[in-house]
Amino acid sequence: MGRFARLATDLGSVGENRAKLRRLLVLIPSRAEGKRVLALTGDLKREARLQPGIHVDVFVILDGAEDSVEAALGAEETGVLVKSPAGPSKGAALAFATAWLDHRGDLIDRADFVFVFDADMRLPETWLEQLQNEVPADAAAFQLPVRPAGEPATGAARVESFSLAVATRVEDLVRDARSLPVRLRGKAMGFSPHAWRAGPATASRTHAEDSEATIALLARGVRVRALRGPVAFDEASGGRSAMASPRARWLAGHWKLAFVAWRDLVRIARTRPLSGFVLAADLFLRPRLFVFGYLLLVSLGSAVALALGHDDPALLALFTMGWGTLVLELGYLRTARRLIGYSPEVPAVRVRDIAAAAFVWGFALMRAVTAPGRWHRARPEGTDRP
Repeated sequence: MGRFARLATDLGSVGENRAKLRRLLVLIPSRAEGKRVLALTGDLKREARLQPGIHVDVFVILDGAEDSVEAALGAEETGVLVKSPAGPSKGAALAFATAWLDHRGDLIDRADFVFVFDADMRLPETWLEQLQNEVPADAAAFQLPVRPAGEPATGAARVESFSLAVATRVEDLVRDARSLPVRLRGKAMGFSPHAWRAGPATASRTHAEDSEATIALLARGVRVRALRGPVAFDEASGGRSAMASPRARWLAGHWKLAFVAWRDLVRIARTRPLSGFVLAADLFLRPRLFVFGYLLLVSLGSAVALALGHDDPALLALFTMGWGTLVLELGYLRTARRLIGYSPEVPAVRVRDIAAAAFVWGFALMRAVTAPGRWHRARPEGTDRP
């Protein structure tokens, strides 16, 4: 019921003072992305020309040498950092970039905000102008809204598109309005220099680096804000195998996160119990398809047992809680869909799309379980935390 109550929150107009943006540092981790990153760096250069009062420093972090990409970036005078050898995670690449930049100057500390974009993202025209009107003056860390670049293909991509829309258009904004934890989502994020060093610069222990950074920031009293805009566009997801690999890393990374970040989770829960509960539920009760599948099995199993004449009170409790939770969750999703509406980027989700998404997540689970060394360890053994 608390989720329905949050949907009824009046978001209204925030009415906060806005940060004055003078200098931004943009980091773009890229591993085997080819020259797709050139489109994003081109967008950033265009925005810097449109807003000459804001100085934008751009560095592409090549996680592993790519000579042709490095040459192309050098030709357009974009900063390039080459991490060799590559891996094992995006968090390690960001930690490497932090150490490299600190060794060669104070670019991080001079910036108003440090931004992180994925290499395959695009920015609409006037993006930087919109940003000036959205960042609260007291913001230390924030997540920008992300939309698919075009209509998602039939299948798991449509489920992902709807899930992302629910998260960024409804849940994140409501949580921000109620001062509840907002989770970093890995792309289009901004940080003050202090928040950068407290979060992403040291989140290299797992493959779930964005969740790891979220926990670290909240444990140190840094609030992550959810902004209404400007929107950044993310390239549509690929096929099933391409979608399964990052989800395998996500699953295994969160399993490890429960062990490596438990002290910070306890610290959050002790100081703000409701925030700790909301954050833990958002991090570990995912993916929702697994939760729905579990609830359905419990509900059907208890219904069959009751129909066969078993009158155990525990079975009746399971039956009631299982079906009750399913009904509430489905009602919540219908309410969220009404708030979001239908559009080419968030089309209707059919049963076949849900089945495809379940297959992708099942494949990801199999990968994460059968190759734990590949997905769990975000740092080579014997290395120290940056």
